[in-house]
Amino acid sequence: MNRVRKIKMKNQVVIITGGSQGIGFGIASCFAKRKARLVIADLDGKRAEQAAKRLKRLGAADVLPLVCDITKRPQVEMMVEATTHYFKSIDVLVNNAGICPFIEIMEMPSEVWQRTLDINLTGAFHCTQAVARVMIKARKGGRMIFITSLAENVTGPAQVDYGASKAGLKMAMVGFCTALGKYGITCNAIAPGMIMTPMTSFHWKKPGPAAEIKVRVPIGRIGLPVDIGNAAVFLASPEAEYISGITLRVDGGHQARCV
Repeated sequence: MNRVRKIKMKNQVVIITGGSQGIGFGIASCFAKRKARLVIADLDGKRAEQAAKRLKRLGAADVLPLVCDITKRPQVEMMVEATTHYFKSIDVLVNNAGICPFIEIMEMPSEVWQRTLDINLTGAFHCTQAVARVMIKARKGGRMIFITSLAENVTGPAQVDYGASKAGLKMAMVGFCTALGKYGITCNAIAPGMIMTPMTSFHWKKPGPAAEIKVRVPIGRIGLPVDIGNAAVFLASPEAEYISGITLRVDGGHQARCV
């Protein structure tokens, strides 16, 4: 096994895809409070710049906002090159960018199915492979964190594409774990439960679903993006250096309840 330097938390260089809002911004905010140096990669450049300003106010040592469509390999390569040029290194990649169109599977156009797979699964493949090559060359280890979902195990008729992509993402994480461990690079997934985000708030703010939370989640509240961020910070910490290939459920006990 190649010898690698110990990972330190302060001044970590952390790439977060889809990091300008929702779970991605919640993750970024938790790293910002620990003085990390962040790359916010997003399709929307203006939104990424706005997020960067907020993250600096939260304590980030520096923030580089970048426009990147992770479904396009050349753009991913440019994102990685820009990061290494600006920060000189990469310590953590958080594969967070994802979509969930919420279309019934029997009514779903094939283009929508493909788009979900391209963003949620293939995009993470592009990013992980490109970042891993930088980490391997640097010989200081690294952390790969994949944001999956409880939908990797259970889903419904309006989330078949999403569930399939997240199940695939989980196995991509496991596969990368087996390939990258010898370089001191760990790979883990976080499976969020019910989380209040811009993508889901329209649903969870309705009286019925809001009441359902208290029944289905033992902790009795819906999750917040920072709940996922705190888990990501742990997996990126020195204390997690021997944890690799796992999926950490952050769901308030939702899947522990059998009814």
